[in-house]
Amino acid sequence: MKASDIMTIGATTVRPDSTIAHAARLMVGRGISGLPVVTPHGKLVGMITEHDLLRRKELGTADHRSHWLGLWLDADTLAHHYAREHGRRVEDVMTRDVVSVGLDTPVNEIVDTMETRGIKRVPVVRDEQVIGMVSRANLLSVLARLMGEPSQPVVSDLAIRKSIVDELTGRDWAPGVMIDILVRDGIITLKGTVKTEHIRDAIRVVAENAPGAVRVWDNIRVVTDS
Repeated sequence: MKASDIMTIGATTVRPDSTIAHAARLMVGRGISGLPVVTPHGKLVGMITEHDLLRRKELGTADHRSHWLGLWLDADTLAHHYAREHGRRVEDVMTRDVVSVGLDTPVNEIVDTMETRGIKRVPVVRDEQVIGMVSRANLLSVLARLMGEPSQPVVSDLAIRKSIVDELTGRDWAPGVMIDILVRDGIITLKGTVKTEHIRDAIRVVAENAPGAVRVWDNIRVVTDS
């Protein structure tokens, strides 16, 4: 099993010059704990997560170091902490040493990376562009499905999912969607958010036309950017 078999298609992203307030609203509104940070051309340059926003002046959680501890820290380190705790743009707080995976990255390698780096989600990248996300929630969904019915035709379900993913990633109208595709015994459940009803309908049609599809449950929500 690899990243393309379990990933959420698409990702909500922010730019380095986006405000922290905007990033926080997106995370709360979409129910996600982290966002890829991309350039205007879509190149991945960082991640901003809930962890990056724990120490903030507004929350009263800025790290109040003692005078003596401050003497041991150099000016550059002190300035870095100050910018993270008081800055107003995503680039002030984002993690720049970002980890990403490819479509063919095995799931065991993704889990190893999550454990080693202590992270909850990794972007899936193709040609330096973020095309999806793999989170711990994705892994748990697959685990629950596999453990629920050991006799389940997993390979067939994965083939159905792959045909949907392949079709969506080749369509000009698909960028910007953020969709989870769950397939169980040929029954397809679509969850996530899109910007228009037409895009929602198109995704449903793709799923209905997938070879082997038995039924499609469309739980996609239309969410316009505010």
